Amino acid sequence: MAPALWLSLFFAIYYFGYGIFLPFWALWLSHVGAEAGFIGLLLGLGMAARCAGNLAVMSRIRAAEQLLPAARWLCLLSLLVFAGFYGWHSSLALLALMVLVNLIYPALMPVSEAIASRLIVQVHLDYGKARLWGSAAFIAANLTVGSLSGSLGPQWVLHTMVLSLALMLAICLLPMNPAPADLRRGRRGDTILQALRRPGVPRFLLVTSLLQGSHAFYYGFSALYWQQQGYSMAVIGYLWGLGVLAEIAVFAMDKKWFGRLRARHLLLAGAACSLLRWGLMGATTELGWLVFAQLLHAGSFCLSHLGAIRFISRELDGEAVIGTQALYAAVSMGMAVALLLVLSGQLYPLLGGQTFWLMGAAVLPALWLSGRNAWPMAQEA
Repeated sequence: MAPALWLSLFFAIYYFGYGIFLPFWALWLSHVGAEAGFIGLLLGLGMAARCAGNLAVMSRIRAAEQLLPAARWLCLLSLLVFAGFYGWHSSLALLALMVLVNLIYPALMPVSEAIASRLIVQVHLDYGKARLWGSAAFIAANLTVGSLSGSLGPQWVLHTMVLSLALMLAICLLPMNPAPADLRRGRRGDTILQALRRPGVPRFLLVTSLLQGSHAFYYGFSALYWQQQGYSMAVIGYLWGLGVLAEIAVFAMDKKWFGRLRARHLLLAGAACSLLRWGLMGATTELGWLVFAQLLHAGSFCLSHLGAIRFISRELDGEAVIGTQALYAAVSMGMAVALLLVLSGQLYPLLGGQTFWLMGAAVLPALWLSGRNAWPMAQEA
């Protein structure tokens, strides 16, 4: 199977499952008897386990040839662990299974992104057109599983999760030709610590942590805040869907519109969009401005993420790709979001929607750092 088709299918199935897991898993946990406080504990421990799992898995991968086998094993193990939820519903069992799930399942994200980063150089993959299928599938999962669980019961959250993992395992078993490979044969990739010492990587992680972490209050509390401002759940759902549609549009035009831009230009644009977006959301809840703010998701998240992938795939030596991808997934997309989510939870009762202003303040250092012309020059990987 051609790499672009293989990766498009993988992104679609993975993010379909993630579109089940992220919004609906708490509903399933409640269905099997978990109380709200215990669900919060499970989700919090899961976020910590996710960071550890990403680093543990990616630290074992030192060559591009190991990426596809790693994806297959992670799919199989994820399927087996999720199947375990059918039989064990005690508090201890749920705790153990949730830790295992978060150690294994989210690690498929950096593995797939590392495959993409390798293929961008190897076969000139159009990353945006492959990745947009993940965003589209995320919306499809929200609509499909929301409808199924509403009409047939919350047990369909688990059923569809297991089915998606079985399908993803089938995709992983299909051969990719050409498969990801290191252009410099026989040279092992950097360890995570070696990648961290690469010029520009610490600053890259700081910038992307601030940009992705600034979304924490939006992810965790925007729906609650807008509901308290009088918006129905249907309108809130449309607003969230609009943000993902804007993201899909930018992914689709990545190569045509942004192909010649360097990472720092994309990160700078993402920072500017983030600052404007959080400022608007902190200043008003008028529907027209919220629609505009949601369209800015195309910049605050999508351009920031494209900038990160551009830096990893084009502006680092090939040996640093996998280690840096691991750090980006664990630190910028995991730890930073988790920490700012906890902080948002403490501030929301005091500040309400004004917490968006603090997310904007977090972006200011990223805006300054992205504007400095001191990033590593692009190298052939």
